Amino acid sequence: MMHTKMAAKRLAVLITALIALLGSATIVTTTPASAARATCRTLHLDNGGYWWSVVLPSMTLPICYNGSRVWQSGNATPRVNTRGYVLDGIDWAGTYNGGGGWLGAGINYRLTLSGGWASWTCAARWTIDARGNVTSFTRC
Repeated sequence: MMHTKMAAKRLAVLITALIALLGSATIVTTTPASAARATCRTLHLDNGGYWWSVVLPSMTLPICYNGSRVWQSGNATPRVNTRGYVLDGIDWAGTYNGGGGWLGAGINYRLTLSGGWASWTCAARWTIDARGNVTSFTRC
């Protein structure tokens, strides 16, 4: 029985390392103990209520949490809607600090002003606590 547990753990480590080497933006891991007591739901992260903004980053993010830990539980879906700007692309979208007392989520994207005379990169970041609440939002 102990040998089987060790083999399963080694396989999980190997799969995680393989995913990291392939360049995945998201690595999702859960432990059976934390998953058993967890609440899971999908968050709809937005631009913090600034609906009048001309650049509106948002993300759909499945998470699980148990009051002391929070982690990503599925694929994130990033979006950036613009008015007066052209979205040149999303360079990165994902999470960080998964499994800790907070989870960071973010999007890095590139914009060009209509007409093409100015362009820049931006980042949007959300912080989610271990109870599944969004506690902060920042952006450029």
